[in-house]
Order: sequence, then C-alpha cells, then structure tokens
Amino acid sequence: MLACTQDGCYSCTIAHALEKTKYPNSDLYWKKFEDHYHFSCQFTTDLIAMNHADFIITSTFQEIAGNKDTVGQYESHMAFTMPGMYRVVHGIDVFDPKFNIVSPGADMSIYFPYSESQRRLTSLHPEIEELLYSNVDNNEHS
Repeated sequence: MLACTQDGCYSCTIAHALEKTKYPNSDLYWKKFEDHYHFSCQFTTDLIAMNHADFIITSTFQEIAGNKDTVGQYESHMAFTMPGMYRVVHGIDVFDPKFNIVSPGADMSIYFPYSESQRRLTSLHPEIEELLYSNVDNNEHS
C-alpha cells in the first residue's frame, strides 16, 4: 500500500492476518505443506514487505508482540528457521517505531493526520519536554 502526503509517498503495510502464527511449527515443517499453503513464498514475502515498509499499521498491540502466553504475529518473524531453505536471525524488529496501532473505529477527534498541526495539544509540549530532557532527578523519575 502507498500512502501519500504533502511531504511525499510512503510504503505502508497493513497485515490482516499473517499466516505464520496460525499454523504452529509451519516454519519447521514448511516443505510438508508447501504444495497447499506455499509457506516459503508467504513467509519470504512477509519479511520483505515488513522490512521495506516505512510504517506498519496494526489494530492491537497483541498483533505485534503477543502476550505472556502467545507469540504476536509480527514477533513470530523475529527469528525462525525453514530447514533446507533459510534461517532468519533478525527478521523484523517489533520495537521499531514504524509500528502503529490504530484500533478499528478509532475516534477521529483524537487520531488525526499529522498535517493538522492546529489540532495538537501544544500546551502540553513544555511539560513533556521537561519530563524527557530535564537533567534534574526527582522521586518519580530518576
């Protein structure tokens, strides 16, 4: 997908459902299911698309990093092996700021295009900058 603004066009990935987490061990047993699911193409294409994208939109954090019991859809592409084909050592960085979460039905009065700068809460900027850049330690942030 291509998203264009006044500043130029950007490559975007919106993954509705990455297949890797739907089929346990599909990377290890990819050859067994290749004729039916084409996992070699799917996983390779997913990696290329994710790493090429300027930003990635998901609807939940769990899609990115999962939870304590399950691996996230994107997290499953961090490192894996497809025996006889290739091994992925650093596929996708789920901590990359290119990941964005926009929940379905997002309130457009809160989530608006960056170009609408007049809608930003600029009155909070000094306080945020103080929290981020202050050299003074306090009880709350040290």
